[in-house]
Amino acid sequence: MTGNLLIDSLVSLGAIVFMVAVAWVFFRAPGPAVTEETASERLAFDEPDFRPLRWLIDREGRAAIAEGNSGDIALVSRLGLDLVTRRFPAAAVRAEAADGALVVLPNDPGSRKLVIAAEGAAEWARKLSPAKGK
Repeated sequence: MTGNLLIDSLVSLGAIVFMVAVAWVFFRAPGPAVTEETASERLAFDEPDFRPLRWLIDREGRAAIAEGNSGDIALVSRLGLDLVTRRFPAAAVRAEAADGALVVLPNDPGSRKLVIAAEGAAEWARKLSPAKGK
């Protein structure tokens, strides 16, 4: 470079600021909204034998949960610029209702907590959580 520490540092700092700005402009948009259509397509690709019977879809399009005909549960959520799916037996998912939302806490250590704000969240929480004392 120039040999001048101050000028070289400013040029390097300017290049870093430029790269961060370009990344922010191109990659700041959230991934696709989770709708029944997009979730069904993604599940059909990732889990071709899963047939969803009932859906609970987040109002803001962040996540969805589906109950399959075999009693399994499938979660679809945004992660980065894509959708990801996780499938569990119903007993492997803990759920609770909080502030009109379903909070899903999978027992799998590789999964993250999902909050699905939608009508019917309390019903899903009761269905997924085993009764206390049983």
